[in-house]
Amino acid sequence: MGRHARFDREELLLAAAGEAAMGRPVTIQSLAAASGATVGSIYHRFESREEILGEAWLLAVRSFQSDFVPAVDAAATARQGLEAALTVPRWSRKHLALASLLALRRQEDFLDERTPAHLRREAAGINKFAMKVVGTFAARSRRSDLQCQTALIGMPYGAVRLFLPKQSPPAEIDDMIAAAYCAVMKAES
Repeated sequence: MGRHARFDREELLLAAAGEAAMGRPVTIQSLAAASGATVGSIYHRFESREEILGEAWLLAVRSFQSDFVPAVDAAATARQGLEAALTVPRWSRKHLALASLLALRRQEDFLDERTPAHLRREAAGINKFAMKVVGTFAARSRRSDLQCQTALIGMPYGAVRLFLPKQSPPAEIDDMIAAAYCAVMKAES
């Protein structure tokens, strides 16, 4: 019977996300130092640094969308969409490294021509479904796509970006995000 793995892929990806969010270069050696894993155990799980970076980015997007998309999809009115806007600070507080990665870095920082093709394909379409859900909400709530994108994504991410990666976004910003959401959507909270 083999030994139980000390580190799983997700732990290593979270360590990579944390390093990248802090503006540090992610190398196999820096990931080993940040995670406590050996270089060999990292290479056992990933083929390359580019695979790690691509997977870390996609983990962050998938994690956020797993909270955000159902919240937008469940909102029948502009007023109900407020809960979806509040997923941004709430998710950010629970997933500080991943939130920092999404708020402070760009997809192009993590995926390029050296990234494995299957990760590039997934990244190319990962936001399309979320934007389709936002578009459907815009039609349902009788608001423009621009209003919904600004109120649901732009303003909440702008607010959490003020604090990341140094600290978790404070709970007080939820009320400010709610006020901004209601102003943009012309909805009462």
